[in-house]
Amino acid sequence: MSNMLSYKGYHAKVEFDADDGILVGSVFGIRDSLNFHGASIEEVKESFHDCIDTYLEICEARGIAPDKEYKGSFNVRIPQELHRKAALKAEEDGVSLNQFIQQAIEEYIKPVRYKEVIVQLPVVQQAATMHAFSDRVDTNRYHSMPSTQLS
Repeated sequence: MSNMLSYKGYHAKVEFDADDGILVGSVFGIRDSLNFHGASIEEVKESFHDCIDTYLEICEARGIAPDKEYKGSFNVRIPQELHRKAALKAEEDGVSLNQFIQQAIEEYIKPVRYKEVIVQLPVVQQAATMHAFSDRVDTNRYHSMPSTQLS
């Protein structure tokens, strides 16, 4: 389930306004304030698309570049000691502090890989269980624990 919309490289969060009984959206990741609303899911999607299209048209008419989300730079405030440790580790690894932080973020957000764990059941019970189970779900999608815990 998601309350996020995406269109032409822009993203918005949609929430329900119980007072007015409508869906209200706000584009995020840019300096300009872009908001929209709708009474239904289809209407709020259409309103979001219209909002972005109008924003781009206004920018073009005024001869200004539309703001883009996530330019690739941001400021992070961390404790001084953590900053020192990160800079020393980056130097030790032979990379810049920016490269070190980028690698740390990439490592943190990458998908967790799982290994299959085989449960040993008596052959007759295993065959019956797998047959009944495979009729309902894709057994290849379910795993027990992250590979980091198995290694």
